[in-house]
Amino acid sequence: MKVVIIYGNGRKGSTYNCVQIIKRTIGQYEDVKFEEIWLPKDFPELCCGCFNCILKGELFCPHSEYVYPIVNSIIEADGIIMASPAYGLDVSGAMKTLIDHLCFMWMPHRPHNEVFSKIGFVVSTAAGSGMKRTNKTMKLALNYMGFKRVYDFGSAVAASRWEDVKGSKKLIIEKKLIKKSHKYYQSLVDRKKLKSRLSTRLTFIVMRKMISGYQDGNIDKEYWKSMGWFDNIKPV
Repeated sequence: MKVVIIYGNGRKGSTYNCVQIIKRTIGQYEDVKFEEIWLPKDFPELCCGCFNCILKGELFCPHSEYVYPIVNSIIEADGIIMASPAYGLDVSGAMKTLIDHLCFMWMPHRPHNEVFSKIGFVVSTAAGSGMKRTNKTMKLALNYMGFKRVYDFGSAVAASRWEDVKGSKKLIIEKKLIKKSHKYYQSLVDRKKLKSRLSTRLTFIVMRKMISGYQDGNIDKEYWKSMGWFDNIKPV
């Protein structure tokens, strides 16, 4: 089993330590291979809004040298963990930059067939507030890719450093995370058998109807056609 972890910063604070609880919990069941991606170190470029990935193809992204290794890691993994502290009541700038670069994988464009069986887990912490919005941003990105399940965890820690978080608060966080990690692991094990969510199936149907009306030669339409998704083949 392989799980890719994408960190929204390299600070190794409260959000990072929450992820370590998840790692320890699911690692008790079997030898899980974890691959860690650190932002912005592993993705230092901002999206410039050139639309190349949407209109021409992801190979034309000026930052494809950074995009492709991460995309390949996602495709090869059984599950993904996206973890970002709340910066200004939302994801870190580095995490948003990565999400911007992955929009071509969303269902309105060219979702990867393999991603429809992936299981996600989004994690955020903040000294005060913003976790709900932060998790919503990451969860929405994974949902639009077609992830089969996406779990979430957010907590206000009332401190700027993990070392300063009260022991009682850490115990509460650990208890909640262990419980969710058990569910996450079980979904990873059963991911091939789990039925896709209704929201995913409906989104796919709506996108199929919309994209089928595009002009011939449109890159999204040609992709869907090549996947057989206009016929009877369905990934969800």
